[in-house]
Order: sequence, then structure tokens, then C-alpha cells
Amino acid sequence: MPVTTIRLDEDDLKTLEKIAAKHELDRTNLIKKAIKLGVHEILLKEALERYQDGLCSAWESAREAQISLWEFLEQLRKRDIGFKVDEIELKNALRELS
Repeated sequence: MPVTTIRLDEDDLKTLEKIAAKHELDRTNLIKKAIKLGVHEILLKEALERYQDGLCSAWESAREAQISLWEFLEQLRKRDIGFKVDEIELKNALRELS
């Protein structure tokens, strides 16, 4: 596994140590977990923005965020973002249901 070095100020390092102790993790695993959560949040935020701007569908946004469509729809609900339905897609879906 590749190694990456980062520089942190003393306050951030102390905060990491406190959180690591609280969760019974070593500092390395806490940093890995924080990075993973942060990357997930960045991907989700970007996907939500692209969806709101009408640049992609909910399905495409969910894929970009690396979550299921249902999880993406739940994020829309939590953030009070309306679900967009294209008129043509809606007509096709209604036709298929008939």
C-alpha cells in the first residue's frame, strides 16, 4: 500500500488523538476513516449539485456519488431537494404502466 505524508498543526493533531482514543482507534485508522468519509461527502455534494443544476439524472448522480439510487433519493429528501422528472420520461413510464 502506498504511503502518503501530511503535515498537521498541533491543535489538529491533539484533536485527532482525542477522537482516536474516544473511538478506540489508532491515529492512522482514524485518519483513513476521516478521509473516506470526507471523500464520500465530496462525491455526494458534487452529485447533488450536478443533479440540481439539471446536468444529470438521479440515477447518474447516484452512480457518481457511489451510492444506490434509493440512498440518493433519501439524500434528496433529507436536504429538501425536489425530485426532477423529465416530461418525456414521465410519459414513457406512464405508457409502460398502462
